[in-house]
Amino acid sequence: MTSTWPPRAGLTTPIMPRENAVFQISASIEISAPAIVVWKQLLDTAEWSSWNTFVPRVKIKSQPDGVEADSKTLHVGTIMVFEVVMDPAKPNKVNATGLKVVDLSTPDKPTTYVSKELLEEEDGSFTSDLSKVYRASWKLEGGYVERGLKSQRFNEIIITGENTCELRSWECYGGILGRTLKWMYYQTLQDRFADWCRDVKTQSEKVYNEFGP
Repeated sequence: MTSTWPPRAGLTTPIMPRENAVFQISASIEISAPAIVVWKQLLDTAEWSSWNTFVPRVKIKSQPDGVEADSKTLHVGTIMVFEVVMDPAKPNKVNATGLKVVDLSTPDKPTTYVSKELLEEEDGSFTSDLSKVYRASWKLEGGYVERGLKSQRFNEIIITGENTCELRSWECYGGILGRTLKWMYYQTLQDRFADWCRDVKTQSEKVYNEFGP
């Protein structure tokens, strides 16, 4: 974690604001690779099986209009299932989690998905300078929602130098099942978010060192 993040007041998202969240999970890491390289690793789910120990497999259920149906790249509107590995010692035991991509913001194409109010919060969750951040978000979709769980995940890749960046990853959980999830998996999720960040770092630095930006 950085010295100023996560915020003291707690993390938030548009769908699961901090005042309604049962708990939050977060991790961050410095990466010695350009932010655009990290961004490409995050969006290309076809390659996750080679490096992502937390979510090694993603099933794309549907893509938005204008995107080829068999594309494995994330787009706003992509509906997918993450095959989540909670125990790295048991990689074949997965929890299938339905999700929908709701935001992809880049310095070249910033979005207004996150409100100005949230961006300008003092000691806030989000990077306010949209020219310095790549941002991806997905929300829980499908069965778990129907059973009373709500969550939203954000990944921010913040440009810190010409060939360096910081990854911040967090999720806010709420709903009736939120307390059960916290009781059963809080520390596991905290550990796996840290693994996610380390895996992204390792893969991004490997790609950058081998192929450049």
